Amino acid sequence: MNKGICFNYKYASNYDTRIKLLEEIGFNSVFIYSQYEPKNYIDLIKKSPLKISSLHLPYKKMENGKSVDSRFVNVLWAKNNESKQYVNELIKEVEFAHRYDINTVVMHITGGDTPPHMNEIGIANIEKVLNVCEKYNITLCLENLRRLDYLEYVFCNLDSKRLMFCFDSGHANSMTKNLTDFPWDILKNKLFYLHLNDNNGIKDQHLIPYDGNISWSELIKLLFSFNKDLELTLEVRSNVTMRLTYSEKQYLSRCYKSLERLQNSLTI
Repeated sequence: MNKGICFNYKYASNYDTRIKLLEEIGFNSVFIYSQYEPKNYIDLIKKSPLKISSLHLPYKKMENGKSVDSRFVNVLWAKNNESKQYVNELIKEVEFAHRYDINTVVMHITGGDTPPHMNEIGIANIEKVLNVCEKYNITLCLENLRRLDYLEYVFCNLDSKRLMFCFDSGHANSMTKNLTDFPWDILKNKLFYLHLNDNNGIKDQHLIPYDGNISWSELIKLLFSFNKDLELTLEVRSNVTMRLTYSEKQYLSRCYKSLERLQNSLTI
């Protein structure tokens, strides 16, 4: 079973060292974020044995490498020059994924608790991105955040085998607080990709699985009952305490061991 991790987990190693560590520890794949300048290291990853499992499309407004608006994605639901520019940016990132043979992209469709009202404009904007994904045989995965009703709205209004779902365990635990009764009735048939991470149920901390309060054994069995071909992929970020306590190699070893433990849960 493939075991992956986000390439940007907040240690300050150079890219060559990072790639070698990931290989040494046993990871098969990484996923990358548009917002973290992948052009600076994507060629290095492509030369390594690591597979790039997905590209996370941008959802923040960035200035000088820093986020100035984490809810910028909400312009999807408006019809103005800003939304047009954003959709064009998303399309360019899908084309970037195609150039590097990345077959999955992950997308947010809302930010915060009170996005603009769902409407046909948003559907049309998402469809423009989806059309480019279909052209290149790329799967577009929509991710769960605070407003699951928007996911349901999109899946009910756009029908494509290339439009799928990325489940983020940390968001379900801390944002919607519904891991035990997550609305799988629509989403289970669309489940395609995982962002596995843990937290305290209050804040989206991107902890290593088993470092928070998620009950993993039943959750991982449920996820794989929906799609037995899922990959175990971590979306974790080290914090200051982690970086002071563990070397980068020790941190990544803990990450990998958590995936082994999750895989073992599937056979119990």
